[in-house]
Formats: sequence, structure tokens, C-alpha cells
Amino acid sequence: MANITESISLFISETGYGKIPEDVCEICKWHILDTLGCMLAGSQEKTAKIVKDYVTDFCGGTDSSVIPGGPKTSPQYAALANAVSGHALDFDDYEWPSMAHSSVTVLPGVLALGEMLGASGKACLEAYLVGMEVISKIGIGINPNHYERGWHSTATLGTLGAASACSKLLKLNPEEIRMAIGMAASMSGGLRENFGTMTKPFHAGQAARGGVEASLLVSRGFTASRNILEADLGYCNLFTENQDYDLKKITSNLGSPFSIISPGLGKKLYPSCAATHSTLDAIFYLIDQYDIHWADVEAVECGIFYLYPKMLIHTKPRTGLEGKFSLEFCVALALKERDVGLSRFTDSKVGEPEIQELIKRVRRFVTEEVGGRGTQYPGATVKVTLKDGTCYHHHVNKRKGSPVNPLVKDEIIDKFMGCAGLIHSKDHADRIADTVMGMEHLKDIGTLVKLLLKGCNRKRDIK
Repeated sequence: MANITESISLFISETGYGKIPEDVCEICKWHILDTLGCMLAGSQEKTAKIVKDYVTDFCGGTDSSVIPGGPKTSPQYAALANAVSGHALDFDDYEWPSMAHSSVTVLPGVLALGEMLGASGKACLEAYLVGMEVISKIGIGINPNHYERGWHSTATLGTLGAASACSKLLKLNPEEIRMAIGMAASMSGGLRENFGTMTKPFHAGQAARGGVEASLLVSRGFTASRNILEADLGYCNLFTENQDYDLKKITSNLGSPFSIISPGLGKKLYPSCAATHSTLDAIFYLIDQYDIHWADVEAVECGIFYLYPKMLIHTKPRTGLEGKFSLEFCVALALKERDVGLSRFTDSKVGEPEIQELIKRVRRFVTEEVGGRGTQYPGATVKVTLKDGTCYHHHVNKRKGSPVNPLVKDEIIDKFMGCAGLIHSKDHADRIADTVMGMEHLKDIGTLVKLLLKGCNRKRDIK
């Protein structure tokens, strides 16, 4: 039996900053910047505030910071709180092969543990990258079956990625890294039934916390299975059905190329489930082209990918969180407001009579026209019928923000500034962005953490 866990552990141990191509490091920094923006904005959500209060009241330690503004706590609970904030808005990056929100599980652990250790920017970059690579490559090996079964990959794969990154920061040897991955595998879990609730961002939090805990415990001599990925009673076999996984895909291209380059990750233009994005692109195209007014709309027919009905599980949403996982609400919101920004996903907006009436006019259907099993970043078809009988059609193949139609640098910066501006002044947000883009020059990642904490002079709810 191929020893997949050993191969991954050797890859993590041997991948140093000097071996990472410059363009890979550059892309890492753009994803880190995007994730930090989501973390800052998400910290103002009720979900994040509950977790912050929980950490303040029940979790000890003073080594790592909850962003922004504290408190100080242990690295594992700082990772928990910051990951929940990062995923609270569902605005953070995502990757198709793993079908996971990768950065939000890896980066919080890297920041929290890096702050405790006084790790350099280069050390944090290499740790972040190997964590991201582990999530992607294991995801390629077990998906789509793993995701189809109802597992939330952000939680299940994210724990392994976070443990890999933290093991790198702690400079564990290959044998210890195998143990950390083995322990993290037993800490993995997350069910997609919880989409549209506070527990979905908690999945990211528990993955980040689990990665930190596994690596720290192993650094003190804790043991776990050395072969957790390939064993009969191990991760790949139990997290898939009918052995529908491929171990060779996990290690055949580790770091060659890095998945952050190819196939790449998506960055979100809209703060909703990525499964809504192609449809939203189509709706906004039709609005722009034909100046469609919501009151004139009789019906909207949306052709979607086969997996999306089990992702967009709230056809009759009642809350803003459910609205993020409701194709019907997102379409209605786009038509009515011509905007799906951060401030729109509220309980009150979901409950507006005009929105509820529009929701009833939206119909979804699965079609292979947008891609079949194995398609990455599927498209969407949309037909809008007006009350006078006029029909407008549009098909989207390349959703905005996906690796095949990426956000340009100015768009990423604008998104970051919009998110960070909920907490910090423009000048301070600029300093954070400049520091991230020069992260490899930091002697201590604590310099960046302090910037994220300071200057919080614009605190306000986005609700």
C-alpha cells in the first residue's frame, strides 16, 4: 500500500521558502489579504461576537490575539475565533477540487501560532502554502464523492490543512507531522445540513483550532496513526462511499504545480455561497443590458449545477444567514436592490414583502448545460420573463472571481478596503495591505498582527 501520509509529511517538512517560486508567494499574499479583509469585516457579525465572548469568558492563555481588538488567549482559541470571523460572511476564498474554503482554516492557525512563536513572515508564508496544498491535493483524491455525501470539506479537509501548516511552523520532523495529520483526521467533521446557520462558520473555526491543537500536542509527544490517509479504517476510506477515492491523485503532483497556481482558487465578488455566483453574474448582466425592473418580472428560471440543490438548501429563507444559501433570495435581492453587498443579507431584508414575492417567482432546475460531474467552477443559465411576455436569456460559463475569470488586483484591493474600512481608517487599512504584500520581509509576524489590532476607530455593525 502506498504510504500517502508519509509522502505528504515529507513534502511538508522539505518545502522551504527558498524552494517556493516567486509567483506562488505573490499569489499567496493576495489570498492572505483577501482573507484578512473578510476576517475584519466578519468580526462584526453576531456569530463572531458570540465566539469572541465565549473565548473571553472560558478560554485561558495570553499568547495570541483575537482580531481585531483582542482579547489575548491561547493560540488554538485565537485560531477558532479568527476563523469564525473570517467565514462569518461567507465572503472568503474557495477552491473547487477540495470544495473547501481553504484560507480561512489555514491562515488563522498560522497567525495565532506564528504570533506565539515570533515566527517570521517567510516562515508563515511557507506554512500557509503547505497547508493550502494539503487541503487541495487530498481534496482532489476524495472528491466529488466526499462532498456529495454531505460532508463540509472546509471542516473535514481544513483540519488536515491547518495541522499541516502548524506542524511546519513548529518545525516538526516528518514522523511527527504524520502523527499530527493522524490526530487531525480524528478531529475532522462538519455537516452541510448546517449551511445557513452559525455552525457553518464554526466549522472553519473548529478546523483551525484542531490544527493548532494537534500540532502542539504532537510536539509534546502525543501519538496518532502514522498512516491515517491510506489505512482501511482511515480518513479516505471512511470519508467516502464505496472506496470512491484515488490515493495516487493526492501525491502525484504535490507542489508541482502548487494548487494555488493551478487550478487556483476563487475569490468572491458576492458575500454568498459560491453556488449562487454564476447565476448572479447572469442576473446582473441582464439588468445592465436591458434595465430590468423587479416589479416587471413575472418569472426567473435558473439552470444550475447538479450539486447546487444540496448546497443552496434554503428555498424559503427566514434569516440573512439562510439567504446566503438561497438561490431564490439572492436572485430576488439582485433584481430588487441591484446590489448584493454585505449590508443586504439581513433578517429584515429577507422578510420584506417585495423580496418574498420575488422569491416565489424564481424557479431552479438542474441542467448539464452548465457542466457535469467533475466540472470545476460551473456556469449557469438564466431566463427572465417579464409580465408583458418579453424574455431575456443569458448563459455564464466563467463566473467572475474564479481562476478562469479572476478578480484583478484593483478589485481585490477595493474588496479589502471595503471590508477593512468597517474597522479601520483608510490610512490604517493601507498600512495593513502594504505589510501583507511585503510579508516576506517581516522578522516577526506579530508586526502584522499588531496592525490588525490597532487603529480600530471605526467599529460598527454592518447590519
